Amino acid sequence: MVSSESRRNTSNKRNFVQLILLALAIVAPVIADAATQIDGVSFADSPHILFASIEEISPVLGWELHLDEQLEQISLNNTPLDPTRLRKLPTGTVLAPIEELERAGATISWSEDGMQARVASGLFKTAVIRFADKHVEVDLANQRLRAYQGARLVLDSHISSGREGRKTPPGDFRAGPLKSPMHRSRLYHNAPMPWSVQVHENIFIHGFQKVPRHPASHGCIRLPLAGANPAKWFYTWIDLGAPISIKGHWPVAAARVTSPASSFARSSILKIIIVAAAVTSLGAIAFSFFLKRSRGKV
Repeated sequence: MVSSESRRNTSNKRNFVQLILLALAIVAPVIADAATQIDGVSFADSPHILFASIEEISPVLGWELHLDEQLEQISLNNTPLDPTRLRKLPTGTVLAPIEELERAGATISWSEDGMQARVASGLFKTAVIRFADKHVEVDLANQRLRAYQGARLVLDSHISSGREGRKTPPGDFRAGPLKSPMHRSRLYHNAPMPWSVQVHENIFIHGFQKVPRHPASHGCIRLPLAGANPAKWFYTWIDLGAPISIKGHWPVAAARVTSPASSFARSSILKIIIVAAAVTSLGAIAFSFFLKRSRGKV
C-alpha cells in the first residue's frame, strides 16, 4: 500500500517537472528572439552551402578564434578548420561553411524551408544565419560596383563603364541569361571577356586587365582582374536572375561660362589695341607723306 508521503513526493515531482516545462515554454521564445541575426554568404558555384564570417560568428558563440600564421591554420573553439572548405571576401574576411561550425561543436538546426540555420553553442549563445537575397548596385557617377547579400556588403570595387558615345545604359536589370568564364565579343574583333555576366543585350560585367577609374569601355562594365580579382569573385558569387541596378551618369565637362566682367575687360583691351594700331598706322602714313613733300617729290 502506497503511503501518503510517497504520494506527496510523486505529486511534488510531477509539479516540479510541469513547472520546468512551463518555464522552458516561456523562456524558449525569448531565447529565440535574442538570437543574433546574421546574413550569410553563398556562392553560385555551390548554392546550397551557407557561409558565415568566422570573425563575426566566433564572439556570438563565445568561441576563441586562433590563427597560426606559420601553419596557415585557423581554429575555432580549439578545432582546426578545413582550409579547403574556407572562402574569403575580396577584403580578406574568412568565411566558413555551416558544416565546419558544426564540426567545431555547434548545434545546427535548419528551418523547414532550408533558408536559415540556427547555430547554437549551449543554451544562450545562438545565431540565426540566413540565405539572404543578393543584389548589385552600379554607380556610374562614381565608377563603382557594390554587391550585397542582404544588408551585407560583400564586394565594393572600382569599375570602368562605357565611354562617351558608348555609354553604359542606366536601368534595372537581372543577371543573365548568359554567364561564362570566358566570353568573346561578337562586336569587337572576338575580344576576350573573362568572367562575363550578361546584364542587358550586349552589355556585360566582365574582367579586364586595365580598369581606369573613368569610363573607357565600349559599354560594358569592367572589373579588375588584378589584386583580389574582383571580376572572378563576382562571377563565382552572382546568381542568374539577381537584380542589377545601374544608376547615375559620368559627369560631363560643363561648358565654360564667361563672366560679364571678364568679357568687358577683354573687349576693352581689344578696342585699345585696335585704336593703338590705327593711330600708329595713321602716324606712319602722315610721317611718310610729309617726308616726301619736304623733299619735293609730292
